[in-house]
Amino acid sequence: MVFGIVYVSVTARHRQRMAMIDKGMDPGNLMDRDVPMRGLRNGLFLLGIGLGLLCGHFMERAMYGPLPEEQGDNPLPYFISVLVFGGAALITHHLIVRRKQQG
Repeated sequence: MVFGIVYVSVTARHRQRMAMIDKGMDPGNLMDRDVPMRGLRNGLFLLGIGLGLLCGHFMERAMYGPLPEEQGDNPLPYFISVLVFGGAALITHHLIVRRKQQG
């Protein structure tokens, strides 16, 4: 299944590039539309995930107290925190890039 997904994505990209060449366009321009400051975006996103996991841990302890070993962890606070902090990191990246592009 993974092989099929990779194959379809590679052939679709190849077809797109061939269509651009047929129309006289430069396929190198696809890189211009790529995400600016990709390293910053990835770094902020990973930082947001880490902070979300940490906040989820604290939130779980605050909401449920110390849980017995056999009961295990409740994953809901972790999911909520990771989504909130990851989204905040991506919004922060967008604001930084927009401010830099405006001058």
